[in-house]
Amino acid sequence: MLLQLTPRRHELISVFMMSIGTTFMFLGYDVQSMMAESVLHSVSTKNPDRISEYAGYYGQAIQYISFAFFSLFTATIQYYISSKSMLVLSSILFTTCYIAYIHVNSYIFYSSQLLLGFAYAMYNSAEGTYLSEHSSRRTIDSNSALETGLGHTSLFFGGVTMLFVFHFVPHTFDGHFLNFDEHVVQVIYFSLMTLTIVSVVLFTFLPTKQFDSIALNTPRVTPSLLSQFKRFGESFTHLNTSLLIFTYVYMGCMVSFMYGIYPTSLSFTSETASDVYIIALYLLSSGAAAFLSAMFIRPMIKRLHKYKLIVPMAIHCISMAIVMILVYCSVPNEATQKPTSNMNVLITPSRYLSIVIGFLLGFADFTITMTRSVICQIAVPEYRAEMFSLTRIYQCVASCVILFISPYLTVTSWILILITFLLAGIAAMFAVLCRTHNNTVAAPIEPLEEEKDEKFTEEKA
Repeated sequence: MLLQLTPRRHELISVFMMSIGTTFMFLGYDVQSMMAESVLHSVSTKNPDRISEYAGYYGQAIQYISFAFFSLFTATIQYYISSKSMLVLSSILFTTCYIAYIHVNSYIFYSSQLLLGFAYAMYNSAEGTYLSEHSSRRTIDSNSALETGLGHTSLFFGGVTMLFVFHFVPHTFDGHFLNFDEHVVQVIYFSLMTLTIVSVVLFTFLPTKQFDSIALNTPRVTPSLLSQFKRFGESFTHLNTSLLIFTYVYMGCMVSFMYGIYPTSLSFTSETASDVYIIALYLLSSGAAAFLSAMFIRPMIKRLHKYKLIVPMAIHCISMAIVMILVYCSVPNEATQKPTSNMNVLITPSRYLSIVIGFLLGFADFTITMTRSVICQIAVPEYRAEMFSLTRIYQCVASCVILFISPYLTVTSWILILITFLLAGIAAMFAVLCRTHNNTVAAPIEPLEEEKDEKFTEEKA
């Protein structure tokens, strides 16, 4: 006799499978983002005609601008292709992009980054759609929390994967930075490609049956491309959207620094480049911080609901302030541009310091992402979907610009950019909160159920 699944168990299996598939897909993506510049710089040193020494920065910039461009169209694609098919296609594209590292050259690599931006944009649209198809209004919060929590573990397991790979893969240190032979590069990225294939398999077998889902109970209207662009235009001209541009630009700079600039500086600094495990441990600590944030910060915010978004904003500012101080004192000024043995720093860089910085950046990343999720829902309520797309577009364009000029930016330049946009971004978000909630600093974070019941009892009495 076959065991009949209840609708809730069916939901949980669907969301769990998608979450694990997401973890495997982004596991390799996170690793290659942090290693791209150091690996390609190593390849360029031996074969300068094949690819630029700054191809890692330029490739990520192309990927971000591709993401921003295709985000304008992926919302329309989901009306013609099922969310499951979009997830499968995006995971296949993620997998094939690693082929660019099997035999590195400019044409294949930059084309793969363009394709990766499209794959990411497609996944970004399909993720929310699949959740709405396998969640009711009663379970959407729980399912979203499960998917977010498991998805963030990709950073942690990416670090574990790097530790495992580098334990067996040979490497050399030339006194300035870590060298990767072409054979070693092939082994690393073939391993990542193999792990990403797991996401293809999991997405292929995702359940499609719906029960009392949000999507099933919502009328499905297929908008024209022209009407979608019209809505984008209307949301773009709203004052709150204009103010939040500063916040999204800051997010683009912060994410680029976390995933590209700081890990590259570890590879380009002679004191830390000889430690093959340092980037893996940095990645692992970032993932651990994100996971712990999901477990502890959100419940804390609910208990401090009177302070609303002030809590994650404050945690983010404190974390980033400590990060900028530690980076400024421990990273050689030119380590973001080229390999250096100049150790004119106040604090000697080390494995343990990079773990602390990674942990703080993990906290910062989670808090700003969570804050963005809330602000997008309240800033322009009638254009929620468009606001989520616009945040990605602004963030990606900012990342693209900053990564293209990164070869000319020192550590001091990066710190000044981060401070400037952090202050402007937080001020803009504060202004939007005040405008949205009658000049009071608030956000739609509801009090705990027991607190609601107490208030109701008092009012009734």
